[in-house]
Amino acid sequence: MSLKDQATRVAVLRVLRDAVDAEYEAARRTMLGGLRAARAELDLKSIRATLPDHTPIATITLIDPRPTVVIADEHAFLTWVAENHPSEVETLTRVRPCWQREFLTRLACLDPVTDPHTGEVIPGLAATPAPPPRSFSLRPVPGGPEKVTRAWRAGELDLRQLLTLDGGAT
Repeated sequence: MSLKDQATRVAVLRVLRDAVDAEYEAARRTMLGGLRAARAELDLKSIRATLPDHTPIATITLIDPRPTVVIADEHAFLTWVAENHPSEVETLTRVRPCWQREFLTRLACLDPVTDPHTGEVIPGLAATPAPPPRSFSLRPVPGGPEKVTRAWRAGELDLRQLLTLDGGAT
């Protein structure tokens, strides 16, 4: 292959890669919207991806964010930590960030937020509900990628249908 042929190949593959990346991101957004709707409507969290002949190739699953405890009132929380865990308050009058992160992760996301040892309500903290899922995982089934490759090579997958270079209909 000549240098000119290699240059053409690299340029074409770059255009195709960018097109595939754009289609993939659009397909992910559409899939996420569909999964969120299916979760709300049918309490469905996962779906199996199959080839046209129904051979399973992957499982797509919503990733549920976890609820978190946040500091709703910095001063109230600081005052509580100073009274209950004085060694964790720095002289510049703030809760040590590494302790704060670790402490917040140990708390139950219940409102009001309470100390797990004493049951006392911790001033300045609030529990926030988990946001809607922002992503999903795609786990190929064993042998799934090889099955996709075989189906592509055998002409069983229509890449014109899966990938449109102009973003429109094929």
